[in-house]
Amino acid sequence: MVVLIAISSVSIGMVYAINADRGGDDEGEFNPGVGGPSNIVVDTSKPVVFQGEDDISLVNQQGNSVDASNLVGVSGDAEGVPLETPIPQDQQLGQYAVNGQASQVGVTVQTPRVTDLEVINERGIDVEGASVQEDETLLVRAEWNYEEAEDLEIVVRDQNGNEVTGDVLTNANALSDAQRDELSGPYAQSPEVIAPNRQRGTGTGVVYLQGVGQFNDSQLQNEATVDAAYWALDLSDQESGDYTITVEGWDNLDFGSATRTTTVSSTSETDVTLDLGSDNATRGQRVPFTVRGSTAGANHYVVIEDDDFRNNNVDTRVFPDVQDVVDTGTYDTNDDGNAEFAWAQVEVNDETGVGVGQIDTAFLDDASVTVDLFQADRALDDVANNLGNNEDEETLDVQQGELVFESPAGTYVAGQDIDVRGTAAEGTDDVAIYARDQGDWELVDINTDGEFNSEDTISVDADGEWEREDVTLSDASDILSIPGRYRVGVVEVEDVVDSQGNISETLTTSEFSTATSSQTSIIVQDPGLETGQSFETINGQIAVEDGTVNVRGVAPGLNEVLVVMVDSRGRIATDQVTVDDDDTFEEDDIPLVTANNRELNEGNIRAVILGIGRDGVAGDGILPGQTRADIGALEDYILSIGTGLTQDQAVERIFDETTDEAGSDDLVLDEEFRYTDGAISIESVQAAGDAADGVQQIEVGEEMVVSGKTNRQPDDNTITVEVIDGPSPDQFETNSTDEWDLDGNWSVSLGTDGVEPGTYTIEADDGDNTDTVQVEIVEPSTETATPEPTTTTTTETNETTTTTSEATATATPESTATATVTPETNESS
Repeated sequence: MVVLIAISSVSIGMVYAINADRGGDDEGEFNPGVGGPSNIVVDTSKPVVFQGEDDISLVNQQGNSVDASNLVGVSGDAEGVPLETPIPQDQQLGQYAVNGQASQVGVTVQTPRVTDLEVINERGIDVEGASVQEDETLLVRAEWNYEEAEDLEIVVRDQNGNEVTGDVLTNANALSDAQRDELSGPYAQSPEVIAPNRQRGTGTGVVYLQGVGQFNDSQLQNEATVDAAYWALDLSDQESGDYTITVEGWDNLDFGSATRTTTVSSTSETDVTLDLGSDNATRGQRVPFTVRGSTAGANHYVVIEDDDFRNNNVDTRVFPDVQDVVDTGTYDTNDDGNAEFAWAQVEVNDETGVGVGQIDTAFLDDASVTVDLFQADRALDDVANNLGNNEDEETLDVQQGELVFESPAGTYVAGQDIDVRGTAAEGTDDVAIYARDQGDWELVDINTDGEFNSEDTISVDADGEWEREDVTLSDASDILSIPGRYRVGVVEVEDVVDSQGNISETLTTSEFSTATSSQTSIIVQDPGLETGQSFETINGQIAVEDGTVNVRGVAPGLNEVLVVMVDSRGRIATDQVTVDDDDTFEEDDIPLVTANNRELNEGNIRAVILGIGRDGVAGDGILPGQTRADIGALEDYILSIGTGLTQDQAVERIFDETTDEAGSDDLVLDEEFRYTDGAISIESVQAAGDAADGVQQIEVGEEMVVSGKTNRQPDDNTITVEVIDGPSPDQFETNSTDEWDLDGNWSVSLGTDGVEPGTYTIEADDGDNTDTVQVEIVEPSTETATPEPTTTTTTETNETTTTTSEATATATPESTATATVTPETNESS
């Protein structure tokens, strides 16, 4: 055991220490501090010994020595392992008993640990790892589990690694009341033990200890242990910098978890300062601020006054509740309902030694904003009564954030549903849309509910984008309902609301420009129906077998169009078609059938598309027999037109109540097509690449292209072409197509490889109608052949027979006679 002699920093003297009980019934068998007994009584309670302990004596109740090798592990990883002395640092943990019998006397091996280490400033705050003022007394507090084995030693080193322990230790008289309140156990009763006592023992240098061994009997008051050790530090005579504080067992237990280290940073700053993360910001950005040079745990008020807020509307949200901000609010000094400033209470962090918060510039004016910092621990009322008496202040230059108006841009068609969208600078929460003709800016009723309020604002997404979909601007603003050139703008809502949150319905040009805003020019146009073929007929016809027609078109500014078809006897078929967001409309397979499910008469069909104009009503707003004048009422009126009228009369009545009505802005597209029987014809047979018309002879091996016309709808119908007669018709493959354009021209190819020469009959079939032609297949020839004249005869069954004479090398074609058949029309009433 190392013998220690107590040496005072002023004089040398003795330390009267109490001994700890480590097993057995006798008191004072082991001294964890200075020289004295080092006996551990081995008994059935199995007292604790620690890995790494040296110079200990194991004795029995009678004081006789016990051989450690007779103690064998009986639990855990120690089972079967003999105990060694000195106890190795890696001795297996667990209980050890005589001869490995758990019921016998023994000891328990544990790992020595420093379980906690704190550095407490004068406010009673743990500032371990943080910054402290150099003139501030610090209280070091440590807890350890081997207090009965060894007292703790403290070692303090400066930033250069020099040990300065003796220079910085002081006594308890330097502690603040808050620090004294942290003392516990015997230290609370006898704080004078906290003193810079120097001790030197055999085998050690000068050490500064705290623990059980530093108390006498009267100080411990019959307590055999302490729950923590304490030292007082004074860094005022040291240079500023980082200091390392280490506590560990003073003798053998100074390894691994038996030791613990922390740091503090001593600063010579005497002025508390406020630092801003940036001197300027775009309104809406958050700017961090930092309170420096204060003491951990200190509370400071940070203040922004009313004249720095937008429209003098003081808002506590200017200080977000983040990081070291413990409270926020506004202060009304004269109770007039208007706050004079917003404040944030910031507590200096005990780990970082600074107080950090943020300023949300979304609520500030675009100007130079003064941010005030006040002295620590001042009352809020005191701050309010002495706003000019601050500790520090900084200026933040706030600039307007950018708003961008992306849509609509250029032109807008009245009645059109569009997406109103754009982008905004960071921190902008909501925007509002305004329109202007020649006077003030007027709020756009963006949700078209007929009211102007906060519901007419648009929220800005986290990525800075704002959008309201499917807005009918001509319904949302009287200004934008009339064709002309106007201005449309976007404003940050925060700039156009009063203290009660009410949004301004009108803004002067000055108010609009002062606010965070953006504007663009827009030309409002009348809605329209673009001209072009809307009824998709095939070669100007619709086949009775198909019985339906497809309609396509473009109608900017319209939500719906009305399709009307009138036959030769004045019967009418109608259908309402929705206009899509891209201003196009499309409806397939509209049946040529009346509301009474009667098929329209074959023959000429007047096909009309009607659109209700910008005023939203058909004609002059009055339809015979109808209480409304929207597109649904217009359809009901048209269907009510009685029978017995000619086609022209029925159409005139429709136009009289719509486009021909005085003052009407309705729109119309007027077309015609023929409703007739289905038909198919073969117009030409030729070799691929041949530009000749009509039916030409084909050489064996050439690709034969069969072309013709139809009035049947593509996709819904298929034209099949096959060779049905000739020397070797089975050698031809059958081919088909369901694709042709609105002109009705179709084309199919057939191969002729390996077929026998001769005359073949080719048939085209659409499923309801057929047509045939004959074609001559000849041997391949190197000579240029001139075809003989071809005679075509058409029968009433719509079959065509073609006869072609053999070609000769010198033949010259004669004129060809062709008969054209027009399908008969069967009109019935």
